[in-house]
Amino acid sequence: MSMSLQERQKLAAGWLKLQTAPEAGAQREDLSWVVERVWDLCDDAPNDAFEFILAVLDRDISSETMAILCAGPLESLLRKHGPRIISRVERRARRDANFTKLLDHVWKNTMSVKIWERVQCVRERQARYAVAK
Repeated sequence: MSMSLQERQKLAAGWLKLQTAPEAGAQREDLSWVVERVWDLCDDAPNDAFEFILAVLDRDISSETMAILCAGPLESLLRKHGPRIISRVERRARRDANFTKLLDHVWKNTMSVKIWERVQCVRERQARYAVAK
């Protein structure tokens, strides 16, 4: 069953709070459910994981947030579910400059060659578009 909008917003808000929570302390412990939930989504619910990523970007497009978001959930999602999710990634990047910026920070890591090539194509397309402006 897909996450509701309310659940997705709560998860995004919790994830953002977790990123600024002190390393040791009650707040980080109270938010431990966020990490588990995000990784569960990346493992088992790629569409919900993708929607979670978009919900975070809707709230915060700082370079710090983008770096953590792409190095964690987005890379994991592309690595584990690339064939299922890459078309959505490409469509979103065509219409959302912030999402394309997020892709600029993605590393290949253990992603399949085919998926990595498609990510690079999106980045190159955006770079050509930016130069043409």
